[in-house]
Amino acid sequence: MSYFLRADDFAPAPRYDHTPAGFDDFIFNYDTSRTVPLTEDSLSDTPSFHNNFEDIRPFSSPNKNYIFSTKYEKFHVTPHQRAGYNKIYNFRCSKSFFFELVDHLPNTNQLQLKIYTNDYHMSSIPINHNSTSQLPNFKFQILKQLTHFFSTQKVIPRRLQEKFFTYIRKKLLERLDFIASRAQKKNKNNHMTKTFFNFSYKKYRFYFGIYLPCNHTHTVGPLTNTAATCSIPVPFTMSHYRHACIIHHKKLVLYFLSKDNKIPDVSNCKTFKDFHATRLYNRWVKKKKYQNFSNRLGISFTTSYQAYNTNVVATKGLDFIYGKKYGNLQFTPSSSPKVKKRQEAHFNALVRHTFHNAKLDDNAQTDDKLRAARRYKLLFQENQLFTAPIKHLRYKKKFIEPSTGYYTFPIPLLKIKTVSASAIAETICNVSSVATTLNDNPTSSVNTDNWENVPEHYIPLIPQSAIYEGGLLNQPSCMKIWKKKLQPLAVGSAGWLAHMKEIYDDHSERMEYEQERIIAGIQWDTTPDQGEYRKDLCNLVMEFTDAHYNYAKKLIEMSSEVIPDLPTVSGPLKQSERKKMQKQRLQKFKEIEQKRCEDTEILEDLRSRVDTYENYFVVGYYGNEIGLAFQPCAIMDERLLKRRANDNGNLDTHYSYHKDKKVCILSASKDLGNGPSARTI
Repeated sequence: MSYFLRADDFAPAPRYDHTPAGFDDFIFNYDTSRTVPLTEDSLSDTPSFHNNFEDIRPFSSPNKNYIFSTKYEKFHVTPHQRAGYNKIYNFRCSKSFFFELVDHLPNTNQLQLKIYTNDYHMSSIPINHNSTSQLPNFKFQILKQLTHFFSTQKVIPRRLQEKFFTYIRKKLLERLDFIASRAQKKNKNNHMTKTFFNFSYKKYRFYFGIYLPCNHTHTVGPLTNTAATCSIPVPFTMSHYRHACIIHHKKLVLYFLSKDNKIPDVSNCKTFKDFHATRLYNRWVKKKKYQNFSNRLGISFTTSYQAYNTNVVATKGLDFIYGKKYGNLQFTPSSSPKVKKRQEAHFNALVRHTFHNAKLDDNAQTDDKLRAARRYKLLFQENQLFTAPIKHLRYKKKFIEPSTGYYTFPIPLLKIKTVSASAIAETICNVSSVATTLNDNPTSSVNTDNWENVPEHYIPLIPQSAIYEGGLLNQPSCMKIWKKKLQPLAVGSAGWLAHMKEIYDDHSERMEYEQERIIAGIQWDTTPDQGEYRKDLCNLVMEFTDAHYNYAKKLIEMSSEVIPDLPTVSGPLKQSERKKMQKQRLQKFKEIEQKRCEDTEILEDLRSRVDTYENYFVVGYYGNEIGLAFQPCAIMDERLLKRRANDNGNLDTHYSYHKDKKVCILSASKDLGNGPSARTI
């Protein structure tokens, strides 16, 4: 096990000259009563910054004063992949600061240290520093550059700068040792060590690191063809001094050690594309299925690789080599209620963000949500499954059979039934409408197809013929297409998707109906036709029974209802009181009559429903013309194990097959005489 040097292990080397801090240095009132001064804690064992990593001692002279400067150097990259270790190139959410360390004297008279940053608000004016050494050690260089940083930043307050100053300096020294240890290794692996570390204060995020230039050559300008060396900071370093920025990451030489003897080793791949293509080929051959999980979202899902059929490349012009299949989504929440609540909030926010980018609201149709989820590679339903083509790896030529001689990496030459049915359906149906149009009318122009907008569940239902405007039931004839020179709808357009939605809805209704017939057959232990007949008949009998029950219940309720007595007006009363009581009596009478009329109407309605069901039974199941249509389904299945009625022993008494036994009636005298009291001993 290799030993990593720590910043705490460093001790001042004997006879090592150091440069004391000046009065104008920004050291935040550091305690000068230490046994070892701040700048005297030298890096005697610190390896060199460059590839040789030799221990370079500074050139010091106690009688001379050397001046060097520090300044900010801005960098910017255009690629948009800024996730993972490439987050240092993101200048909107965070700021990066990489400190340049010099281990040899430059050709110029004055030493200048640069702090590479993507914060364009930082001033590029250099700041001069004094030193008694012509080449200060690494710790002193980091101290002065941190002084420059804290004197120009406007985020961290002064009361906290001393604490953060010591912490950041220590982390930078540790990061320097980690980088040197990783770069000097001779292992043939692809392990990475980051050149930076994260630092945050409140809502502000920083990335501090050691500056390592990319040093890959690139062409400056499309016309001049002038070669230049890339100076963008790299986010990681690897063994054998390998490192690259986000732009030249493809030029890295990667190693691959196969764990399976059946799969060839690809350590000799010359380019990153060869390595990537060979690795995908190996994973496809082994049919690997990867289990992915996210503790932040509380989900897990599987991914696998599928190869598209090469026959489709020759016939349909599909140039994708592989596709990545997503599916088997499972929710794996944490056992902690607080963590589970945060996981659900993060997952719901991700779903809302995806649909918001696709301009979909909460009331959007499921097909639109699935299409947007496939485009953004989002799994939000447990039964969801889609295959996304790998677009950065394609065949060189279309409409011809791929040949291994055109490629420097192995390609999947599929045999019959090598790919699953879903992948074959996706590749075969990809350009069916365009191919049909080309065959029928070679001179017609072909619309631009957009297969990314096509939902995966539409692919098996794509018709072989082209799709035109007019809807599912109003497609033009061949003569009309030829006369008016109609153009088919482009695959993935709004009209094409609306037509496919009609096809999918009709297909869903038919599949749902067939599934109900199959379930009815299983429920009644018979064929789907007879199961459907018995299910409909059973439902009809139950509806007729409910209607008859409601009618009888209402009839009993009306017959047993007690009519309240109306108040009588009698006796000597005042005229006003008499009129009031007569009015109440009349109002009560109207309420009774109104309720009686309502009950009568309800009873008539219930009776009409009973008559309707009775007539339906007579016409539908007992009629001479219509009833015969159900005759094949009405015949009961033959039950070989069922006993016949004339062979049933339980009915022998009913058919008088057993003779009654004679009953012997004894007289009362004999009973008394034969009793125990009449016996003598």
